[in-house]
Amino acid sequence: MRVLPKAQCASLRWAAAAPGSVRAASHAVRGPAAPQAVAQAQELPPDVESLIKRIHASRTKAVVYTTGGAVQSISWLLSVPGASATVLEAAVPYARDSLVEVLGGKEPAQFCSAGTAAAMAEAAYRRAAALSGFGDGIVGVGATCALATFPLKRGEHRAYVAVHGGGGRRCVSLTLSKGARSRVGEDDLVSRLLVKILAEASGVDAANFPLPLIGPQGEGAAAAAATATATAATTAAATTAAAATASPQAPDVLHDDCAAAGDPLQRLLAGEVRCVEYSGGGPSGAPAEVCVDAPRPGRVYLPGSFNPLHDGHKQLLATAVAAASKAAGRQLEGAFELTVENADKGLLGLDEIRARVAQFVAAGLPVVVTRAPRFNDKAGLLHAARFVVGYDTAVRLVMPKYHGDSLMQMLLDYSGFRHSGCSFVVAGRRDGASGRFLTLADVSVPTQMADLFPLGLTEADFRMDISSTELRQRAAAVKG
Repeated sequence: MRVLPKAQCASLRWAAAAPGSVRAASHAVRGPAAPQAVAQAQELPPDVESLIKRIHASRTKAVVYTTGGAVQSISWLLSVPGASATVLEAAVPYARDSLVEVLGGKEPAQFCSAGTAAAMAEAAYRRAAALSGFGDGIVGVGATCALATFPLKRGEHRAYVAVHGGGGRRCVSLTLSKGARSRVGEDDLVSRLLVKILAEASGVDAANFPLPLIGPQGEGAAAAAATATATAATTAAATTAAAATASPQAPDVLHDDCAAAGDPLQRLLAGEVRCVEYSGGGPSGAPAEVCVDAPRPGRVYLPGSFNPLHDGHKQLLATAVAAASKAAGRQLEGAFELTVENADKGLLGLDEIRARVAQFVAAGLPVVVTRAPRFNDKAGLLHAARFVVGYDTAVRLVMPKYHGDSLMQMLLDYSGFRHSGCSFVVAGRRDGASGRFLTLADVSVPTQMADLFPLGLTEADFRMDISSTELRQRAAAVKG
């Protein structure tokens, strides 16, 4: 997945589209015996179809939000076979309240702006993370437009198309030559721009994909008008006339703005993002997919310091995922959660964090790096998660002494955890003193908290008497 194209947002290609490159729907009347018009299917422009095929062949998955225009892009993406490989979700939040909901309840100062497009793309990126799996390359695309209306609007005709990914963001603003195209023609151009930007974010070469732009001297105006002939003859005539009279001093204007995100772990330590996910990689040395500040809800997470990561961790997560999937009646995903902030010890250093993350990347295992030391913090970030904990941790979680020696306070403290839809999966361990294997059944869970501890692993499910502490001690003895 690439948000920034190879040339670091080199200027988009100015090119006039060939006449008839977009074929509008037409109607044929077959005389008195056929009084009703018959609509012919609209043809997809060959260059658009070719580029979208390559997008679908890439590994990138996307969520697309558009408002005010660029709606043809959604139709095009879904019209080419293989769309399910790319499109996770596509929506047109057209009403004011619909767009505000997409933006997380935050109403933008201006609905058609670069900032709103960027916010839409970021919201789409987080939605893509929720809908995709660990290891998938994802991007979010947002477009907001103010295109031709009837009667003619006073302001500029403009559009903003943004893409957001783990590596950064890109926003292209387009001011269209006013009066040179119909509404369909303007939507066609912005839709082409969206497809081009999505392609480049997916690592697909779109250098030769033309945008029918009108240049500084008016070149391309006639071809731009021809790219989206209206269905009615009167509208087509008006479009052509508008293009013919368009001022050569009013070209289409593009501005391409890119921003690389910087090192994600440094941003996490600085408090700029809440989490960083690494997935994929493996013994082959393939690069991991990096997902930044887009927590995935509804997964099974095994929290820990993983110093070092060992087979017990791997088998415990696999067993917990299988048990939770069986209980849920559907297949769930699992990942490790590495917390770099300790309530008592502070933050881990950057080099140490990188070393611990490298263990997971080398093994091809997903890990989410957070600054969430307490389970209420984790629940606020990873909604509807099942957190895998050991017997000892489960015992401490239900001890009132950690909540001011008050059962009521403990219940109140877990209200946010419950509201986030989270729960615990408890693994057992052998008690050194008695020799017994202790499980969730041996934990004194208050009745009011039983719903937070719905699943325990028995000795038959999982037992591996190994710990990171023992492994560190062995390693230190060898060095000594």
